[in-house]
Amino acid sequence: LKKYINIETDVQQLGHDLTMAGLEVAGIHCLGEGWDEDHLIVGEIIDINPHPDADRLRLPKIHLGGNEVITVVCGAPNIVVGQKIAFAREGTILVNPRNGKQERLKANTIRGVESRGMVCSALELGLSDEHAGILVLDADTEVGVSLSSVLADQIIETELTPNRPDCLSIIGTAYEVAALQRTNVEEPIVSNCIYEHLGSQTLSVQIEDQTL
Repeated sequence: LKKYINIETDVQQLGHDLTMAGLEVAGIHCLGEGWDEDHLIVGEIIDINPHPDADRLRLPKIHLGGNEVITVVCGAPNIVVGQKIAFAREGTILVNPRNGKQERLKANTIRGVESRGMVCSALELGLSDEHAGILVLDADTEVGVSLSSVLADQIIETELTPNRPDCLSIIGTAYEVAALQRTNVEEPIVSNCIYEHLGSQTLSVQIEDQTL
C-alpha cells in the first residue's frame, strides 16, 4: 500500500478505520515481529565444502559483511554458492521445526564440526511452513544488513463482501484508504508499448493442416 499512498496512521488504526468504513479487516499479521536485528542478518554463501564425516551435511562458508566470514554445518539440499540467505547468529530465537516452539539457537558440534549459527528456512523464521530447504533471498539483497530491514512487513487481511471487488487489488484498497484520509493515490508507472511500423511490408499466414 505504501507504494501507492502515504499512510498517515499506524497499521492498527488503519485497520480500525477501514472496518468502520465498511471494509472489514479480519486480521493484521506482522512478519518479522520480534526479530533481533543484530543476530538475524543477510549473508552470502561464498563457498561450500563437504562435511568430513557426513554425506548429507555440507559446510557453507558465509560472508556476513565487512571482513566477517563464518563456516557452519548445513543439511539443506538447496544451498548454492552465490545465494543471499538469512543467517542466524548464536543466540537468535527461532522456531524449532521439530516441535514448533521458539527456542534460542545454541552453538553445536555436529559430527565433529562446530557450528556457531545457521542458515535459516522460512519455517525457522516463522514466515511459513516451508522447511524443505533454506530461504533464498533476492540476488540484489545487501549483505550484512538486518533481515528485518529486508523482509519484515505488516499484512492487512480483509474479508470482502460481494459488492467490493474493487478492493481485491492493492490499488483498489489504496483508493479506499485515500478516501478515508482525503489524500491522493500515486498511480503505478506503466511503460508504454512501442510497436515498430512495418510500412509497406506485408505478412502472410498459411494454415498447414486444414483439419485442425
